[in-house]
Formats: sequence, C-alpha cells, structure tokens
Amino acid sequence: MNQDEVNTTLEEFCRKYLSPPAEEREVISKHYSDLQEILGNEIFQSGSYVRETSVTPVHDLDIIWILPEAFQVTGSKLFSSAKQGEPFYFDVKDPLQSLASILAEGYRKIGEEVEIDADQTHSVSIAFPKEKGFSIDVVPALKSGRKNRHGDDIYLVPEIQKMHQGNWAKKYSVSGGKIPWILSDPKGYIKQALNLNSNPSYRKSVKFAKVWKKSCNAGLTEFELKSFHFELVITNIFAQNKGINFYDTVCYFLKNMGQWLEKPAIPDMAESNIFVDSYLNEDKTGVQRKLAVDFASKALSKFVNMPEEEREEVYSALRESLIANPPWPFAPNPSKINVSCKVKRSEKVKNPPSFKNIPKPFSKFQLEVLNGTRSMTSGEYLSKDYSLYFSPDINGLVYDEIRWLVVNNGLPALEMARIGGWRGNEFHFCEGDSDFKEEHTQYPGMHWVDCYAINKGVCVATGRFYVGIKDE
Repeated sequence: MNQDEVNTTLEEFCRKYLSPPAEEREVISKHYSDLQEILGNEIFQSGSYVRETSVTPVHDLDIIWILPEAFQVTGSKLFSSAKQGEPFYFDVKDPLQSLASILAEGYRKIGEEVEIDADQTHSVSIAFPKEKGFSIDVVPALKSGRKNRHGDDIYLVPEIQKMHQGNWAKKYSVSGGKIPWILSDPKGYIKQALNLNSNPSYRKSVKFAKVWKKSCNAGLTEFELKSFHFELVITNIFAQNKGINFYDTVCYFLKNMGQWLEKPAIPDMAESNIFVDSYLNEDKTGVQRKLAVDFASKALSKFVNMPEEEREEVYSALRESLIANPPWPFAPNPSKINVSCKVKRSEKVKNPPSFKNIPKPFSKFQLEVLNGTRSMTSGEYLSKDYSLYFSPDINGLVYDEIRWLVVNNGLPALEMARIGGWRGNEFHFCEGDSDFKEEHTQYPGMHWVDCYAINKGVCVATGRFYVGIKDE
C-alpha cells in the first residue's frame, strides 16, 4: 500500500470503530431534546460530544445550565475577585436541589425512567437505568461579564467540572466539599473544533489520540495523561497545517511526544495565565512522562512501516500500537512463567426434553465429559461460551503479586464491542489472594493473556497463553 492508501484505510478504521454510530447519536440527540423540553433554552452542550471529538461508546453528555438571572450580578462580582487573583466560592446547593426537583417532575411527565443525583456540590447527574454506562451531567454556570473573540459569553463554572470524574471524590475530600469557581469558555472551544472539522481528518486524529492515551495511561502509575490536553495538541497541529491528513498527523503527534509532555504550554482560552496542561507538573521526576514518550516511540515504529504493508498488516500494526506497555521495570533476564488454562462450558449441555428428534441421547458419562473441566493447550481453538481459568506455574518464585494483561485481537472484537473489544489497555489484579485469572470466550480470533509476577515493584517473571475462538 502507498501512503495515501494507508491514510484511507486508517480513516476508514476511525470512522467505523471510533466514531459514535448513527444509532448512538440518535439516542443522545433524543436525550438532549428531552432535557431541552424540560429546562428550555437555558442549557447548551459542552464537552467532546458537541465538539465531535468523542469516542464511542459515549459515557456522558456534558450540559451547561445557565443559572437564573438573579445570580448573574453575583457572577460579575466573582469575576472582579478573580481579576485580583483571589479564589472565590459560590454555594449553589439550593439552586441544584431546585433543578433536581424540576428534572424529576419533567422526566415523570414524559414517562422517562431516570435516576437523579443532586448530592454533589457542583452539578446534577442524570442516569438512565435502561442504558448502563451513559449519563448526563448538568453543570451550573454564571455569566462572568466577559466575552470571547467570537462575542460569546465566558462563564464561571465549578473548578471540579474540568476534572475527570474519577478525581471528583478526591477533590471533594481535600477541599472539604468547598469547590472554587473558575473561568471557562466552552463555546470558544466548540467553535474552534467545528471550524477545524472542515478537514475530516481532524476529528479522526483527535479520537485516535484519545484511544492511544488510554492505552498509554495503563502503563503509568499515579499519573494520567488527559484527553483534553491531547485534543488541543491535535488542534494546534491542524491550526498550523490545515490540509494535513490523518496518517501524517498521527506520525507527527507520536514523533513529538517529548515536546507535548515537556512542560505546560497550552493556555486556557478563558484565562491565558492558566495552562490546560499544567497537570504535567504533577509528574515531578518526569519518570512517567518518559514512559509515555517511550510508548509513543513504540507506536510510531508501527506507523512508519505501514506503507510497506498489506491492508491486513496495517490493521495488525495499528492494533499493536494500542497494546499497553507494562508499567513496571523488568528485572534483568526475567524468568519465564508457564501459564496453564482450564476450560469449562459456561452453560451445560443437556438432553432435550423430547428425544424423538435425536437418534442417540447423551449418556450420563458423556454429559459429564462435555460439561466437565479440562485442560487446553496454548493456541487451541474453542467455541464461544466457555469459561477460562488461567493460572501461573510459579516454581518457588518470590513475588508480591500477580498481574494480567488481557488482549482481545482481531476485527470481530471491534465489530461486536466497538473499541471496547480491543482491550489491551487494562492490567488486572488477581481476585483476592488468588493467582488465577478468569475470562470467557466471546470474540472470534486469536487472543492472548500475559501474566506478570511482580516483586517489590519489579517484574521478575512473565508468561503468555494464546486462546483461539472459532467464528461460528
């Protein structure tokens, strides 16, 4: 394949497997329309979904709720405090409780089952029991009195709104539930992204960067790269090279990872003295950023060779670029672990109630054999619906814990489970004090698990076991 053909293949991959499909977009649009019906025009979307840079499956929809006019004078006063460099706080507990009541009544009227959480000090969360993994987060905002270069309002929002949801509890604990408000320009970022979307390679490049970031983070400890940071890195690349394609963007992005992670360098649109990537300073020694740069180099080596490959090999190289690096250093000449696997049917084989349609029903002994546990060899193919129990042969090895990396390979995993099917970005602890790892056969293809024995933070032994799953 030449470079143009590789680019077309990769863009097709992103469109098909990273972008929210039509049915997912329709569901999200319906939820937003329902919310507009309940709250009127005092809301608007923010976040990656409205910027068209979100990766499927979409887990949350970010909504800005402009507080009633009575609060806007307070917003101007708070902005005046901000100009003097003073942190400011604003208690919106009562408005949020009122909002929760309005939402509960509104959803009741339209017959939509929801779970509303207003216990947080900064937002109201709306979950949908019938759609696990998706929620709407409604964040209050005050007009600051400032306008961006497009003439749109710049808002004041709770600081926690700009954090990953996984860090909210920690922030609440540290601050005693008292969250400062900061300036935010969501409409400015939306317009910037939509302008760059005239080149369809832009949003595809952002989505790949986010997926790559997730795999990279699996190889880091107590430090995580942030999606919005990488979105803005890609944004800056396209702002300077408006006609650049996906393949060249990804290569440039990976090649210059050291530059993107060297120090905070991207000012916030709402407040230029604050940097979106200031979190990089949390990696005080630079060790984690060095690991990320190494992971980028590994991925880049897969991309630069793609023009010499056939289509199937391009997909394989792309897959390999997304398999996470172990986050631990390796001992010199680590020992080899022999991994064994026991298999058992997830659902037992039974004789049908009537034997008329089968000449010979299974005997009791045959059923015991079919439903019993047996050993399998690495690389053997199984049917779907089997339970797998992996265990390492330790042989007296000294270790503190066993970790596993599960890799679902091949396109069927993507076809059936979107990008979530290509795992390879999670390092699993063993259950309790046990060394074994349980999995299930589901996606056709040749997959594998890697086993790591960790002693005092260093990998002292490793092993791999392949599992083939038939396409039936």
